[in-house]
Amino acid sequence: MKRALLLLCAAAGLVACGGLASPPAPSAGDLLSAPTTLNLAGRTVKLDATPQLAQSTLNLRVRLQTTQKQLPKLKVMGVYMVTAGGVWNAPPQAARACDARSRCTQVIASGPAQGLKAAAGVQVVVNLSGADGRTYWLRDAVSSITQSQSSQGNGHQPMLTAQSAINFSAQ
Repeated sequence: MKRALLLLCAAAGLVACGGLASPPAPSAGDLLSAPTTLNLAGRTVKLDATPQLAQSTLNLRVRLQTTQKQLPKLKVMGVYMVTAGGVWNAPPQAARACDARSRCTQVIASGPAQGLKAAAGVQVVVNLSGADGRTYWLRDAVSSITQSQSSQGNGHQPMLTAQSAINFSAQ
């Protein structure tokens, strides 16, 4: 009985000080310090991210792909974009295969654009979880935002597209 009471008090104390709560969101500095490459047993994987701005919504498509054997079991846990105004993030939707040989996985994340404008420099960062439960952070090496020509002159809002790429190795 004394043990149960002691355990209950200890758990209440941890909850009160945040010990059992979820970790804080990463800062822009944390995200920008993420590596641009990851080596896991020699398998080369590429991450392509395509942020698209449609009015006040940002849609970010992230693709993990490899030209080698089957893509390793990596789950996208979080999608972040570092902009001049701060950090944008949204939970990823369910992953789906991009090709029949399981060499590509795609996830989409959507949320408010938070003032993102044309020609804004961005860097996309993803939080990955491996099959062994380890967590990995990966940052894109190059990002550029261009204005889509397809929506100009047709009465619709212009759409912005950003291309970013990252190379890393995984097993």
